[in-house]
Amino acid sequence: MLDDRQQQAAVGGSTAIQAGRDVHVHGLSIGDMRELCAVFLRDNFPQLRDEARRAAEEHVRAFASTLENRLVNDAASIVLEKFREPDVQAAINDAVQASARKGAAANPHILSTLISERVSRQTNDYKDIVLSEAVQVVPRLTPPQIALLSFVHMVRSVIVQELPAVSGLEPFGQTAMRFSTEGFGLSESQKQHLQYAGAASVNNILGGDIYEMQNTEYKYFGIASGTAFKEELGKQAPSYLRLLEQFAKDSLFAVNLTSVGQAIAIANISNHLGKMDYTIWLK
Repeated sequence: MLDDRQQQAAVGGSTAIQAGRDVHVHGLSIGDMRELCAVFLRDNFPQLRDEARRAAEEHVRAFASTLENRLVNDAASIVLEKFREPDVQAAINDAVQASARKGAAANPHILSTLISERVSRQTNDYKDIVLSEAVQVVPRLTPPQIALLSFVHMVRSVIVQELPAVSGLEPFGQTAMRFSTEGFGLSESQKQHLQYAGAASVNNILGGDIYEMQNTEYKYFGIASGTAFKEELGKQAPSYLRLLEQFAKDSLFAVNLTSVGQAIAIANISNHLGKMDYTIWLK
């Protein structure tokens, strides 16, 4: 399983929500997100022409629906009192403004996942800052750029624990291919834009042997070398091998994620592998 240290207790005496849509805290319910998003739209775009206004309203309705669904899905880990925090409402406002302007191009599923995590019970001040910053960065990125961040994080930073054999990596490789493939072969210009946006640094001088690195991380398999590890992947986990081959081909040791890039990657990966513990990396 993935290294997961999630706790069942709420933090600081807050109310941890165990089930969904009809729970209210101080008059706020998950279903009120649609109205809150509409208020932010009215406050930030008061003078749009009719056609632009209708498009913005449709974009925001779609985002609000996505956010509501995400919050309902994550209800067991959400502390609704956090929606009273100015920083949380500012993050939602940032997401609404980006969605109004760009619609689906603002990456609403990633925005919703980040906001849901921002109000989770698993918290620390640093993580909260990073998540709020990530909400501002996500609309500046393309889906292939988010795929690349997720690809790099999965290969460099996610280690699957307690697998009985190398073959156990195959289902993770298959899933990772689905959220990573769009980022394969990304142009140097798009990589540099990740650096400009604050999601990664790019240093093409850096390099390494991804098979040796992975063999070290998976030393519990007892494989003698990176070369032998690669051979075993070819026999037992071909999808995972394909990931590592692409990582080497694209020279992705040159790309190092910032904390914001990690948060965006984790949000995207969580939408495919299930909820992950951000505090493993954001601490």
